[in-house]
Amino acid sequence: MSGEAVGQRRALAEELRTQRENIAVRMTEVFLDRHPDWLNRFGKAARIRGLEDARFHIDFLAGAVQSGSESAFQNYALWTARVLDSRGIEPHFLIENLQQAGTELRSILAAEDGATIQRFVDGACTAIRAAGSVATGSTDPTDELAADLSLYIDAVLGGHRTAALGVALELLRRGLSVPDVYTGLLQAAQYEVGRRWELNEISVSTEHMATAITQFVVAHLYSHLEIPDRQHGNAIITGVKGELHQLGANMVADVLEADGWNVRFLGTQMPHNEIMKAVEQHEPRLIGISTTMLFNLSNVADLVEQIRANAGVDTRIIVGGGAFRQSNGAWRDIGADGLGRDLRQTVDLVRALLPAPE
Repeated sequence: MSGEAVGQRRALAEELRTQRENIAVRMTEVFLDRHPDWLNRFGKAARIRGLEDARFHIDFLAGAVQSGSESAFQNYALWTARVLDSRGIEPHFLIENLQQAGTELRSILAAEDGATIQRFVDGACTAIRAAGSVATGSTDPTDELAADLSLYIDAVLGGHRTAALGVALELLRRGLSVPDVYTGLLQAAQYEVGRRWELNEISVSTEHMATAITQFVVAHLYSHLEIPDRQHGNAIITGVKGELHQLGANMVADVLEADGWNVRFLGTQMPHNEIMKAVEQHEPRLIGISTTMLFNLSNVADLVEQIRANAGVDTRIIVGGGAFRQSNGAWRDIGADGLGRDLRQTVDLVRALLPAPE
């Protein structure tokens, strides 16, 4: 692929993003003019959700165009058909909306760019028609988030924050809890991003960008977290000095808070004396320490030793992160009480170590 072709794709994608709001408004106006009954059917939400969906279509179209992947936009179309079906909206309305996006964009783009857009739109509409009832039915119950996960990964690797957040928020609308979204979508996506980086399929900058977008999504989802009235006690979640990765620890802090813990999340790259001050002030029943890099295990061991010497005898210490997943039994060697290999297992571990007070 020539640098000129890549540059053309990028320029066209940027033009779509520039025109996004104008096109979304026009798409929504045309659709509601054709279907005035939708205002009776959905009220004010018809225009609000219409604009949201139109922006979403253009975001993913821009990402697919920039990457040169028609199949990515087809996957998005099939996912959207399932989402809309869950709201009682037939797939032919989605096809009409996508075709309108193509019409509006062709009216303002150069002929060659307009033809490119039409090719992407036609491919998506053909995929929806070909899938038929499959496109609008439920996904395989053994892997019900597969389509959402694929779409989310495309979004974070493409640098599309709004699109990534939209996928996560859609799962909340479908009834999943924030911890479920963390586990089934965000954690799974991070593992896949890490795998691709390890295989040299993506660059360091792309991996960092994807992680930053997921951090952005986590920050937005936190406002939807349901905190139970009954509390298990105080907890501290932290990294150690030299540890730069905090996303995993951040999600652990949130899911424990949702499970009834009063959590103080200290972040990472924390001096140990400051962590010990927080332990003294907060008097936690539970302390979680995260590290990703193997070379930081000695820092974790030092911190565990300080906690054992100064915290209450009933304080439980758990560890997690890539360094411990790579090193079998290291958590025992440093004197921790358990290893949380992922979010769900961490919650189960804490429940076993520290049952809720009577």
